[in-house]
Amino acid sequence: VSPPLLNRLLERKPRQLLHAVDDATFSIQRGKTLALVGESGCGKSTVARLLVGLYAPTRGSFHFGGEDAHAVFKSGGERSRKLRERIQMIFQDPYASLNPRWKVADIIAEPMREHATVTGKAALEARVGELLQSVGLAAADMVKYPHQFSGGQRQRISIARALATEPEFLVCDEPTSALDVSVQAQVL
Repeated sequence: VSPPLLNRLLERKPRQLLHAVDDATFSIQRGKTLALVGESGCGKSTVARLLVGLYAPTRGSFHFGGEDAHAVFKSGGERSRKLRERIQMIFQDPYASLNPRWKVADIIAEPMREHATVTGKAALEARVGELLQSVGLAAADMVKYPHQFSGGQRQRISIARALATEPEFLVCDEPTSALDVSVQAQVL
């Protein structure tokens, strides 16, 4: 969180480090839910991104299914791909997490194509329609682009995408923050 080197030299200020997540230890049993609560900037989103392998830890580990998930993510290959199928994430910001150039059908179908959980155009289209309906949108919405939806509707698209591979472990970074109160209970 330090200013650039030249600014620090001119202002004669030391380098500043921020330890957003330090010594966090928890375990989650299958079928259970854990809520990580804290003030803004305390590292909740960082922990979420560590769990899905978007960030690598500077130290420590994350074990999933009896193996070190970060070692598997780092190794790449088939094991990494299979683990990513089992762990999915719903991001906090639906505006930043959806590709604006892709239609909704492509956004939701991408994980199923990548992991080959559903094959064939008709089967993919049917599954995308089911997922859209499960989050309160219409199957006909699959031909639209993200900019044609409200923030809450975009978040529901993100949720449908995360559920596409039927993950065992779902990491949610404030998944209902962009939803209306009436829709929050339905989605949860």
